Amino acid sequence: MSRIGVISDTHDHLDNVRKAVALFNRLKPDLVVHCGDVVAQFVLKEMGGLHMPVSVVYGNCDGDRAALRERAEELGFVLHDGPHGFALGGKRIVVSHQPLSPAPDCDFYLHGHTHKLRREGRRPVVVNPGEACGWLSGRATVAMLDTDTAEVEFLDL
Repeated sequence: MSRIGVISDTHDHLDNVRKAVALFNRLKPDLVVHCGDVVAQFVLKEMGGLHMPVSVVYGNCDGDRAALRERAEELGFVLHDGPHGFALGGKRIVVSHQPLSPAPDCDFYLHGHTHKLRREGRRPVVVNPGEACGWLSGRATVAMLDTDTAEVEFLDL
């Protein structure tokens, strides 16, 4: 069984980042994917409390990319320009910040940017965890994706 914790659009909201770290550490996904708009490197420092591998793609609001890359490397995180594809549990996953149209050829496509919860499709299953910051919608969320069952659970922070 492979599970991915999905977070996006943290936009420097450190309290919610801490809540997400605690939640993911309790739920124990195999990997946490951040779909962009970390914004500043101190968010990555907070995410350093995660007890599983972390993969991040840049978003359009990410500031000092060199500082983000340096902090990510210090923490052992993998930081990518999007779209970024990888395999987990025999499934192909693609991650980007801004939604791609058409969706890429993969099993699961994860994105952020719109700040809106999204789970649709069969192949690929398209997932947007919403906004971890809660700035636009007033609701701060992350998602848990089970790559075996394609079940997505949206979780409030």
